[in-house]
Amino acid sequence: MRKILGIAALLPLFALGARALAADAPAAPPPGPGLDLINERCVFCHNSAQIFSQHKTAPAWAATVEQMANRGAEVSPEEMKVIVDYLSKNYGGPDQSTAPPAPQK
Repeated sequence: MRKILGIAALLPLFALGARALAADAPAAPPPGPGLDLINERCVFCHNSAQIFSQHKTAPAWAATVEQMANRGAEVSPEEMKVIVDYLSKNYGGPDQSTAPPAPQK
């Protein structure tokens, strides 16, 4: 009986944990031509979660896409721009130009 009461007391904690995990689940990527290109050209080597879990600045996304093209991803320069624009808009990192200055010592 004591074991059953102990388990019953833990059930709400498990429910809260499951709810928290569901809240952290990524939303579906927004539609657009960039997503279409990513699905056609990038998920051949990477799963979409690997791509969409990252948040980078526009220059960092551009460097990543260029690096992938240099490694053999078949994308034209125009397609690279579409992909970078999509990723920057939807999965951009903090804007470095507006970041607060580092504390002076």
